[in-house]
Amino acid sequence: MKRTAFTLVELVTVIAIIAVLIAWLLPAIQKVREAANRMACANNLKQMGLALHHYHDALGAFPPGMVAGVEDLEQGANSGFVPLLAFLEQENWLRRWDPQHAWYEPPNFDTVSLSVKVYLCPSNRTAANIDLQFMAAAAGRPLPSPAATDYLLCKGTNAALCQVTQVPLQARGVFDVNTRTRLTDIRDGVSYTFAIGEGAGNSPRYGIRRYYPDTAPASDLFPGQPEQIDQSWSSGPLSTKAFHSNAFLFGSCFGVTAQRGGHTPVMDEPMNQPLVLAARYYHCGCTNSGTAPETYDTISGYRSMHLGGCNFLFCDGSVRFVAENVNPAMYRALSTMAGGEAVGDDF
Repeated sequence: MKRTAFTLVELVTVIAIIAVLIAWLLPAIQKVREAANRMACANNLKQMGLALHHYHDALGAFPPGMVAGVEDLEQGANSGFVPLLAFLEQENWLRRWDPQHAWYEPPNFDTVSLSVKVYLCPSNRTAANIDLQFMAAAAGRPLPSPAATDYLLCKGTNAALCQVTQVPLQARGVFDVNTRTRLTDIRDGVSYTFAIGEGAGNSPRYGIRRYYPDTAPASDLFPGQPEQIDQSWSSGPLSTKAFHSNAFLFGSCFGVTAQRGGHTPVMDEPMNQPLVLAARYYHCGCTNSGTAPETYDTISGYRSMHLGGCNFLFCDGSVRFVAENVNPAMYRALSTMAGGEAVGDDF
């Protein structure tokens, strides 16, 4: 008698074979997807590089890494990613920005919540906001939920914050508070100096530590605060007296390769460190010459979701992948613009 259907054993066998094939194919599919995301992430940096150079051509210098508040560094500041919007085909959003008001005040209140695709790495996320509503009661005012970013402007090897930078010249990066760096100021060569690097945010891969020596995650978070590091493309510091949030632990628009460049010890900030230092401003003389906790300002290091390193935009507009096991001295040298170090192409 002729059979017209599969037996149960045959069906189970076919399903098992299909399951094995899927198990073999999934890692390959994931690798292809990550390769595409990593390429898109690098392309975002290339777009920012073009925007930086167009900005330089139009205004004679790169934008400040952060525009400080009128009365205090903590109040009303905004990041250098804001003025770049005009050169990233986001003029409509920039027209809504009022530099006479703080980022958390109208009309900027709504603008800071807008997610900008080019400021997010698709290996990590494609849309994200930092929920500040748990801080509203302490701040005593309504707060926006600013859109996040996965990229950091290079501040060099020193995290000191001040309205007029006093970081030693050999430790300075291309971006700082209220600075305007020209291409001619980059004495180490535009092909060997970081402009922007990756700073993956809100990922369980990257927690927060409070002080440089800490080996355990921060335990003094505000109720409701995420345990992962994150930062906004638009806002000023989120640890601020204006919000009664001096212990508030989040990142800023800056990235560094060390905390005390220009001094000994430099206190390296290795790439892809699992516990990330948040952005903290301690009013400590603008140079970071101290070594005890709360005697030096801190800023986050660079980190990505890619295996083995991070993408960096260099000041010549090129984008290169730098391995996380890069020599610490070379890593620091790549982040400074006038350190005078000899840097080869092997990094």
